[in-house]
Amino acid sequence: MTTKYFVDSNGRYLGGFDGADPPFGAIEVPEAPEDARQVWDRSAWSAPPAMRQMVLKSVVQARIIDAGKMPEAYAALTGNPIYFARWFAPDHPAVYSDDPDVVNLVRALGLDPNVILF
Repeated sequence: MTTKYFVDSNGRYLGGFDGADPPFGAIEVPEAPEDARQVWDRSAWSAPPAMRQMVLKSVVQARIIDAGKMPEAYAALTGNPIYFARWFAPDHPAVYSDDPDVVNLVRALGLDPNVILF
């Protein structure tokens, strides 16, 4: 059998089907997208979404320490239980470089996010 690719009525990718029936109302498209987040516009796939850059928290911490701002950073993190929990979550060793909370923390420390987070 040959795999056939389908989208829903809004152009969202549903998947490739080989020997199985796609969901009711699925629309066949000629090929799969590069990235499942792309949308079919009835003639082509949208551009692949931009990849967000991540940075290890240990790198961010080292840069903040080098800038002499770790006491202020620690005070800011321990003063907000949600930020503290997010930052010190052991199963998340990295953050997105454009994460608004991290960017705002770095700015509040008087540091440049482009230097600390990239």
